[in-house]
Amino acid sequence: MPLRTEPQAPRIWAVIPAAGVGQRALRADQQTSSHPLPKQYHRLVGCSVLAHTLQAFAQVQAIAGTAVVIAPDDAVFAQQAENHVAKTQAFAVGGDSRAASVRNGLQALAEHWGAQDHDWVLVHDAARCLITPEWIARLISACQHDAVGGLLALPLPDTLKEQRCQPLAEGHPKPAAARVAQTVPRSGKWLAHTPQMFRLGMLRSALQQADLGLITDEASAIEWLGHAPLLVHSSAQNFKVTYPEDFALAEAILMARQARHTPNSTESTTP
Repeated sequence: MPLRTEPQAPRIWAVIPAAGVGQRALRADQQTSSHPLPKQYHRLVGCSVLAHTLQAFAQVQAIAGTAVVIAPDDAVFAQQAENHVAKTQAFAVGGDSRAASVRNGLQALAEHWGAQDHDWVLVHDAARCLITPEWIARLISACQHDAVGGLLALPLPDTLKEQRCQPLAEGHPKPAAARVAQTVPRSGKWLAHTPQMFRLGMLRSALQQADLGLITDEASAIEWLGHAPLLVHSSAQNFKVTYPEDFALAEAILMARQARHTPNSTESTTP
């Protein structure tokens, strides 16, 4: 009789899609450039936005490896030494959408590192550079025994308004000012953050079946299959650098964190 082999325990991987430019984060003078620097490569406190993200994942012992999905013509990742972090490898397989990049990243995990369908994978926005190892570990702890998986998210703190659509006036060069159509109840509404953690096989199947034009994050692809992902409390600091002013805010938070960990610092050590 052939020997029975025990199935390998699920491993945990990470995929960081970093193939986009981040058009909304560009200043007006950068938007006219034919080769604008993608936002993930802007430097904050001595490191790129992406490097801050990768360093947080590298500190989580449970993660076996992190795949960074970059654009096929990316020439910046290799030039920035701080992007070369332990347990991390870049794959130039970025697609024409976030969902396509994630799908290609899952394939890279399987082909190059032998990741299996029953393994877990955490997908995280490269531009959420304030993520901490503690928040990643919180998500892993909450999801690793769940049937579906889940995501870091934050209950909506502000009043939510729906915009009234107004047609353009004839001959008017700019759209009409946005006006409120109604106030949307915020009870039960959450802001979806990342990382988002699901079984590799389930996520790959979801991205293959779902309409990628309607998929804005991995959880929405899982929902497409009829599953209900787990909501795990995040932090307001886990925001995505999206607009030009976000760089200054992210840098201020990073500097404050560094000050708290500097010997003889007078800053508060309260997290």
